[in-house]
Amino acid sequence: MSSSVIWCLGIYASASTWAFNLVREMALAAGPAGGVSPHFCAGAYDTRRLDAPGLHIVKTHEVSDAATLAGIEARARKILMTVRDPRDAVASMMDYQKHEFAHALAHVEAAVRLCARLAGDPRALVLNYESGFAERPATAAAIAAHLDCALGEAETTRIFEALRRDKVEAYIATLPRIPGVLQERVSGDLLDPRTHWHSHHAGRSGESGRWRRTLTQDQVARITGQLGGLYIFKD
Repeated sequence: MSSSVIWCLGIYASASTWAFNLVREMALAAGPAGGVSPHFCAGAYDTRRLDAPGLHIVKTHEVSDAATLAGIEARARKILMTVRDPRDAVASMMDYQKHEFAHALAHVEAAVRLCARLAGDPRALVLNYESGFAERPATAAAIAAHLDCALGEAETTRIFEALRRDKVEAYIATLPRIPGVLQERVSGDLLDPRTHWHSHHAGRSGESGRWRRTLTQDQVARITGQLGGLYIFKD
């Protein structure tokens, strides 16, 4: 048996957790030899564990440790990338995760820089949040094709329908009763380490352009000034 790595990479609040779960469910349905192992990486991580037999699905936003980042990039067979207007990403982190502006911008900037560097990689399929990809059934078929995942139409549709917003929110409502769920010390959010759904993923509007109402002019100027060379902003 050999190892294989799929890298789910995304800007914050870009439906990256939805994409990760779609890939995870597709992999579980396909039943690869050696099984399916999910991983979340943000800092230092022993990437040698990705060499173990089976399919490894790695989820990241930014990765602060250069050796970890190099290890993931070298092992990735396919990359699934989700992107979103950084202004809305910052606004979302402030609204739903209660981050201060400077902290939210630092995290979003790091994720944007990584996505910008890899967007042209031939292994990457890039999905833009503003296109509404998470609400379109055709997205699941496109992802399956990119990953060379041989699932039938009925199974692909089943997986997509199970990740509709109402189904996800119903699942998140059960987090307090699920064994092994973690709680973040600062925010108090519950986290399911299997799916990476957080309690803050529920109750969101999914609105694009929220930044126009929630960010100050100075905050918007700072975001576009720092990231204008990496992201094409559309007003």
